[in-house]
Amino acid sequence: MELQHPHKERLKAIEQRLEKLTKELATIKKTALKAQLIDNADFLQLMNISSSTAQNWRNKGIIAYSQIENKIYYKVSDIERLLDIHYRPFKRQEKEL
Repeated sequence: MELQHPHKERLKAIEQRLEKLTKELATIKKTALKAQLIDNADFLQLMNISSSTAQNWRNKGIIAYSQIENKIYYKVSDIERLLDIHYRPFKRQEKEL
């Protein structure tokens, strides 16, 4: 004989919602990690550079990276920092009268 709890249906709905939220959170975590890292191929395409240029930048310490065996990854924040450091604002030239 099953015990009847006055809020059984409501508790079941809450449990289902928690399961759904847990799955959604797992998906968001995977997406967030992907957004934080890019691999070397994407970096080359993003920066429109050759693999030898990327290698030179890594060797000179221009760009930080992680290497796992033969796979190279870059943090998006490091790429943004690289671009910010080398940013040259537009200089408006005054017309001579």
